[in-house]
Amino acid sequence: MLVVDEKSLPELIEEIRNNNTTAFKEFFSRYQSGIYYFLFRYTSDPEAAKDLTQETFIKFWNHKESINNDLAPKAYLYKIARNLALNYIDRKPPFSSFEENESVLIKLSNNPQLDYERLFLLDECQKAINLLPERCKATFILSVYEGLHYDEIAEVLNVSLQTVKNQMNKAFTVLRKHMSKYID
Repeated sequence: MLVVDEKSLPELIEEIRNNNTTAFKEFFSRYQSGIYYFLFRYTSDPEAAKDLTQETFIKFWNHKESINNDLAPKAYLYKIARNLALNYIDRKPPFSSFEENESVLIKLSNNPQLDYERLFLLDECQKAINLLPERCKATFILSVYEGLHYDEIAEVLNVSLQTVKNQMNKAFTVLRKHMSKYID
């Protein structure tokens, strides 16, 4: 079995800065799914998330000369994605509901009632997340869905560590209040 020696992020960034498209492809394959899911959760639109993911990496490539390893390239990538998501939301307000695909999903299920209830709760949770103020929403998504540490989130959002903690507390308070009617 061939073992591929995976490059470290600083090595990849250095090669990307030197126009190495192979290094960029490796960088893309490492972070593409995370960026896509971040954008999907932010926009609630799979097609928009797909387009914005591509746009994120194009912007990253186009600004590769200004990237340095002290900047935390992963944080910079998420910052680009967040800004693109905010621009998208400004142009087209997000609204997502499972109702459009409800009949297809229920037909595929072994237990339609249970799946319907799960989808309903997921939809309500997404609605509650969409109610959060933008900074709070971004903080929550980066932490819970993307698994970023609070210090990484602070860098992505260009805020203090204490602000990240405050935003997470605010997010959990709002979500708990909104979802309390569905939880015994």
